[in-house]
Amino acid sequence: MNTCNKCKEVKYCNAACKKKHRHKHKKACEKRVAELYDEQLFKDPPRREECPICFLLLPLDNNSQTFKSCCGKVICNGCIHAMDLSEGGGDLCPFCRLTWPSSPEEGSKRIKKHIDAGSGDAYYFLGCQYALGIHDIPQDIIKATELWLKAGELGAL
Repeated sequence: MNTCNKCKEVKYCNAACKKKHRHKHKKACEKRVAELYDEQLFKDPPRREECPICFLLLPLDNNSQTFKSCCGKVICNGCIHAMDLSEGGGDLCPFCRLTWPSSPEEGSKRIKKHIDAGSGDAYYFLGCQYALGIHDIPQDIIKATELWLKAGELGAL
């Protein structure tokens, strides 16, 4: 069965049938495509995530939240600051209690693990590293844009 490429609603028995009967379906198809576009355009945005420690909504400003490559969590900087102030917690992740990566290679290995698992936040974080050219990663805006697009597809904000 062949499906209409635009509206995805009408099914044709084969390509020849699709070619023969397409003109009968064209107006309804264009109307349905416009409806689908409006639905996509005006749907509610996804709910913002919460910090896994304090359960407050993560700030919209990405400079006020941090991706942790150890556990793959995005944590608000308030919780990170509180952990820094606690005795002996300055170099620990506030969520999983692992220490900071000892080298850029170890950090890259941790991020790769989360990317292999399909984490949108990991794609976003790696894109930021490519955009800024930090942590022994060469600056590459095109690669950063590709990673950010993939992060958006996976639901990262």
